[in-house]
Amino acid sequence: MNNIPGERDWYQLDTAAKIYPSISQTHNNTTFRLMLELGEQVDRDKLQEALVKIMPRFPSFAVTLKRGMFWYYLEPNDALPVVKEETGFPCKRLKDFINNGFLFNVTYYKKNVIMECFHGLSDGAGAIEFLKTLLYEYFKLCGYDMDAEGMVLDAEGKVSADELENSFSTYYDAKGDFNKLKQPKAYHILGTRNDDDGIFLTHGIIDLKQLLAHVKTKGVTVSAYIAALLLFCIAKEQLLIERKVKKPIIVSVPMDLRSMFPSHTLRNFISFANVGMSVEGELDFDEILAEISRQLKEGLTKEKISANINKNVKYEQNPFIRMTPLFMKNIVVSNSYKSYGEGAYTVVLSNLRTAQFPKTMEKHIRQVYYALGVSEMNPMNCVVVSYKDKMVITLARGIRETDITRSFFEHFSKELKMDVEVRGNGWNTK
Repeated sequence: MNNIPGERDWYQLDTAAKIYPSISQTHNNTTFRLMLELGEQVDRDKLQEALVKIMPRFPSFAVTLKRGMFWYYLEPNDALPVVKEETGFPCKRLKDFINNGFLFNVTYYKKNVIMECFHGLSDGAGAIEFLKTLLYEYFKLCGYDMDAEGMVLDAEGKVSADELENSFSTYYDAKGDFNKLKQPKAYHILGTRNDDDGIFLTHGIIDLKQLLAHVKTKGVTVSAYIAALLLFCIAKEQLLIERKVKKPIIVSVPMDLRSMFPSHTLRNFISFANVGMSVEGELDFDEILAEISRQLKEGLTKEKISANINKNVKYEQNPFIRMTPLFMKNIVVSNSYKSYGEGAYTVVLSNLRTAQFPKTMEKHIRQVYYALGVSEMNPMNCVVVSYKDKMVITLARGIRETDITRSFFEHFSKELKMDVEVRGNGWNTK
């Protein structure tokens, strides 16, 4: 691994990642899922060979999680990750990863290649770079001619120091504004937890041009439209007006900061904008949409994002926090996150925009699916991604009730008269 700049014996977790080991031990599923549907059955042996080949190129993924006196940290893992056939529910918790200590799983099922990743290791943008390189090498082993077109990291290329950096620290401004921790208490979806804490995924596949054309008539972004629709469906199906619930429904919208700052890190580099409102009187979707769109524009400005970065790094550098023993820190972080993290939102909406691959890879990839794990407090999440001429909207839920999911997709199929192809492991569950 002599192509690794400043090869290390251990790595610090990045600023965003430091909370994930603490909350994953108790109540929060900190796993996200990337799935690529291929045009043919997956060859497990070739996928395994490709995975072994690319590991030296991704030192930030070739690690295991260790406990220190004050912080968790990442240590290089010299074992080999093993590709297995997927079984059980999607978005397995970190404690259920059985992969020689690695913080990700690569599995397959029929024509699908799946990567599930602990959020403390990377975000969706970093993980998809790993998965793209894996599939690129896999297709080569299958005998297909490949042209990376500058869109895939070379498995035999040199590792850039930029890929390993903690970009939060890089763009931290000690003299800049920072957001306060205070957040309103959000409404949390009620429901019956699934057996064994299983997660159901429902994918709705919609014509991209048709959806974009409709959103354009409203003068808003896709993120604003989906966020408003989530709020509307939650309020309607959870009977918030009838129950006279005053707590706001808050949609937490992560943003990939690589589009705002010149970062090439493969680790976490995201921030969140929380948007939402309390519902009173008769539900009016267009009024909700206008308010959510306004809030989202305000929350995703560079000034707001920079203030979030400064807040998080400032908290991380707090001398009291730094010197608190890890066993105490786990308690403090877990309780604080319940109040100021997931306690402050109802549902996460992640818009990963467009999945892009070289043309030679596109020939063999039929569809792209992303999903987020859920928590006990917030049992639903939503991810949006477009690929080729389709947009895939995935609702993950840790509860049995399907009413919010049905109401959400019926908005497109019944109200907007769009064709919606529904797939997943949870649509017919009662």
